[in-house]
Amino acid sequence: MAAGHVLELEGVRKSYAVGTPAQTEVLHGVDLALRRGEFCALMGPSGSGKSTLLNIIGLLDRPDAGRIRIDGQDTAGLSEAQLTHLRGHAIGFVFQYHYLISAFTALENVMMPMLLERGRADAAIVERARGLLDRVGLLPWQDHRAGNMSGGQQQRVAIARALALQPPLILADEPTGNLDTKSADGVFALMRDVNASQGTAVLMVTHNHALAERCDRIIQLVDGRIVAPATSPG
Repeated sequence: MAAGHVLELEGVRKSYAVGTPAQTEVLHGVDLALRRGEFCALMGPSGSGKSTLLNIIGLLDRPDAGRIRIDGQDTAGLSEAQLTHLRGHAIGFVFQYHYLISAFTALENVMMPMLLERGRADAAIVERARGLLDRVGLLPWQDHRAGNMSGGQQQRVAIARALALQPPLILADEPTGNLDTKSADGVFALMRDVNASQGTAVLMVTHNHALAERCDRIIQLVDGRIVAPATSPG
């Protein structure tokens, strides 16, 4: 893996309905590199392959061809258990739909990745979760059930949860898509702040050109191909 890169894709291809008359290649040899601490927007029209690409980067799906390196680890040949472990420690996810457990409190939702990792709650887990909620400005709401919080608050909880295991890379899929302009700007500013202060790399799928222009780089995906420079300048 090139020095300083948290993500590197080489010649990634993906087809669906393989071996049938409906076989369709969605990704056509994608090359992409993301440096540590870089904040990039991934843009492209509907059907361009953004979701497929994000699923492959997030180790939720395997490519048909090509290589993927995450945080220095070549994923080729890894077992499902090894992929799950790498995904849990190297990648944080923030989705358009936050996928919080609505009956759980904000604190419990943020604790969840750490509970899955360690198997039980302890004082250190609670303290880290409280610190993350404080980081996103929601410590006073730690005991509020997620289902009773606003959309912007829920997305902030989701960001705190994504940071629980200190991943070097966050994948954000339309994280502001369901929010009003003010809430969207606040969530984006929070992600930018986390990126700057903690050196967490972010790859954000968005259709919001105003937010994309505030990123370090815009990566354009059209018809399964990168059409804008996919490697960082310099």
